[in-house]
Amino acid sequence: MVLRDIFSPIACELEAMLQLIETSIPRDDQHLSLLCAPLAQNPGKCIRPGLLLLSAQLTPPIRDTAYVVPAAAALELLHWASLVHDDVIDGASIRRGMPTINFLTDSTTAILVGDFFFSRALSFLAGYGGDVLETVAELLYELVSGQVREQMELGQYRLTEAAYLRLIDQKTARFLATACGLGARLAGAPEDVISGAEDYGYALGMVYQLRDDLLDISGDGQRLGKATGMDATTGVETLSAIRARNLVPEQYHQLVARMGKDGDQAPLQALLWECGALDYTEEHINYYAEQGHQCLERLPSGTSTDSLKRLLSYVVSRER
Repeated sequence: MVLRDIFSPIACELEAMLQLIETSIPRDDQHLSLLCAPLAQNPGKCIRPGLLLLSAQLTPPIRDTAYVVPAAAALELLHWASLVHDDVIDGASIRRGMPTINFLTDSTTAILVGDFFFSRALSFLAGYGGDVLETVAELLYELVSGQVREQMELGQYRLTEAAYLRLIDQKTARFLATACGLGARLAGAPEDVISGAEDYGYALGMVYQLRDDLLDISGDGQRLGKATGMDATTGVETLSAIRARNLVPEQYHQLVARMGKDGDQAPLQALLWECGALDYTEEHINYYAEQGHQCLERLPSGTSTDSLKRLLSYVVSRER
């Protein structure tokens, strides 16, 4: 597995993080334990904790590496919480190839499980003090603000390219930037390294979300482990969609309406290819990837920086 190789320098720390999360789920609470299982038994890519742990090893740490493991666990649990809430918002039935919590139970129960993940995350962060809590609180504000803005724009078909890029900044890029910056800061890295790590995480996050949006329309649902075409059918506008709407508005709206009725995304996908909208998004991916490579040049050479380089290449070309 590519990610396993990329994260091999922090394999022990990632395993410790997952064990810490597992022990935080009360086994004597049968209902909660069962409901957490879909994510706990299939933890996914672990991009956010992986970034934190790699960034904590960019320079010789002033503390034992075990010190940052609870922070990594907290970020992963925050991500799990956001996934559970996103699935409720989207009405999704599949996540990581398994039924979602809202599909297995109901939306109310799923929201409560997401809240449980939030509570566990906060308990892991409590030992770090006010600065870390303030950083994560600001991150949560950006995540929620971005999600609210996206909800308010559903089906309105008025989002500009600049507004879209700001939205994915809030939804994804800020999270990855925080993971990198927090890891470096907790390890006692100098400010120039912290800044370089944060900027790298931001560029990586922009690439990640742009690729994710492309995969939703052109990816393989089986490989992704979730349904594709969700953005178009739910009225979420991506960069490709905005580009197509601006270039061929009549055709675009007709095919989006058709897809909403019959679920066939092939005609819309063909239009996005023909008008250059998908290539346009690829150009933006390459732009932010180059920004990420420039940020990496500001970081100390070593195993962790090499892993961050490989991770950027993986995210640029990923198919799941």
